[in-house]
Amino acid sequence: MNSWKLFCMASCMVILSGCANDFAFLNSDLVTPPFEDHPKLKAAEIARARGDLPQAIHDYRDIIKECVNCEKAYIGLGMSLLDANAIEESKNTFDKAISLYPRSAEAYAGLGALYLTIDQPENAIQTFSTALKLNPSLAKALNGYAIALDMIGDHRGAQANYRAAMEQCPNNISYESNLGLSMALDGNTAEAIHILERLSRSPQVTPRVRQNLSLAYGLAGDMKMARNIGTVDLSSDWVRNNITYMEAVQETAEYAGLIPKNHEGPLNENRNWQDRNKN
Repeated sequence: MNSWKLFCMASCMVILSGCANDFAFLNSDLVTPPFEDHPKLKAAEIARARGDLPQAIHDYRDIIKECVNCEKAYIGLGMSLLDANAIEESKNTFDKAISLYPRSAEAYAGLGALYLTIDQPENAIQTFSTALKLNPSLAKALNGYAIALDMIGDHRGAQANYRAAMEQCPNNISYESNLGLSMALDGNTAEAIHILERLSRSPQVTPRVRQNLSLAYGLAGDMKMARNIGTVDLSSDWVRNNITYMEAVQETAEYAGLIPKNHEGPLNENRNWQDRNKN
């Protein structure tokens, strides 16, 4: 496997990690009484938010046993199982949710997140497309769709969809961080660093934002800055691995050929995903 492909695999892992929380808090628009008043629902959501996956899984399963309208419990269970790396159980749960609630954009978005996790971007693209046909303004689906496009190398399309997600959720730092990394992969390292440096000073900054910034500096050829930023959150072994990938990319002639050197944002190429997919 060539060095560029190795680096892309590492970069996609970074993007995915950066988006984990984007799928954590689900939209309640599709939930109808009496389910949303179920006493265990809030407890399950709190358990998942604090990382107590066994408790969250237990609570969601109890809700499914007790409740007729269990859409949100199925989705919460699927995401909790995915967080716990119980891939097969998670997929079975999302498949069940889709069979019961075929108009649920959230269920398709959850299944799309699973496909991203197991490195199946083509399946993720198809699944997020279905979610967006059902709910064109679902930010987590726009973001997931963009991640999948980045994974197959369509960085321009990815950036347009990150921007669309940002229009729906302007305060979501993960979407803009993903946009910055996508720009770096696209060769626009100066703008990527500008975006990620600004985000790194935000009170909402996460370790993933800093690691995206580290990768952007590495792609720009500044390995010293990449290493310094990387060591804030990662072990020395991980930092060495990341630097090795970035140095390999810098040393290969294919880098210039694989990353287009246009720096214009592609907003109006792919903006308003919903406008292109009304039918």
